[in-house]
Amino acid sequence: MGLMPQVSSDFHDDGPSAKTFLGLHGHNSIVSLGCGSLLNRIDNHLRLMAALNLTFYVGIDRVSEVNVSPAEIFSDPEGMEKLLGRIYRGDPQRFRGALKVFPNTWVEELWNLPCAAVVCQRVEPDCRWEDVIVSMRPKLVLQEDLHGCERQQFRGLGYVRSWLKVRQYGLQPFRPWPIFPGEKNLILWRRQDFDDEEVEACKWRVLHRLGERFIG
Repeated sequence: MGLMPQVSSDFHDDGPSAKTFLGLHGHNSIVSLGCGSLLNRIDNHLRLMAALNLTFYVGIDRVSEVNVSPAEIFSDPEGMEKLLGRIYRGDPQRFRGALKVFPNTWVEELWNLPCAAVVCQRVEPDCRWEDVIVSMRPKLVLQEDLHGCERQQFRGLGYVRSWLKVRQYGLQPFRPWPIFPGEKNLILWRRQDFDDEEVEACKWRVLHRLGERFIG
């Protein structure tokens, strides 16, 4: 697609740290925690960016370097180019400058830094980030590629699972291998005070409320 030949090097010694960047732009950013050494298949992340009208994509990991493979960054390159055109008002190339990666950064360093949405992919066993994520106050938390990974549990921490928004935002698992019938291999959490009126307006709101209360 030609959108991502390489990652911008904003993480050099003379560049801003993740703390500095999120302190300034966190409210307009989606943050991928533990993004890995290679950004790939971030289609759902961009769908959340579009839904929340965000500008910046931030990748955080303790690895020494974060790279991009133009052939792997999107599962649906054509669809994502159109979506980026919507996000950046007809100029998808602006995504290059809006993509910020911060290797050599631990998730635990992000306490109380603001962000609009959080993504957790392929989280290693025993990595418990709930308290850090809750301190960042994201509107949405997306967990993907759940098989064999640590699932973060936000029930009782001011978040509820949202099936309504999974459909509303068109989120699709990039590895649709359900272990249980109907499993999506992804979980989307909604902060309880975010867009609650959508649930109230839904004709199935009683079922949604029951699901939010007992499942998660």
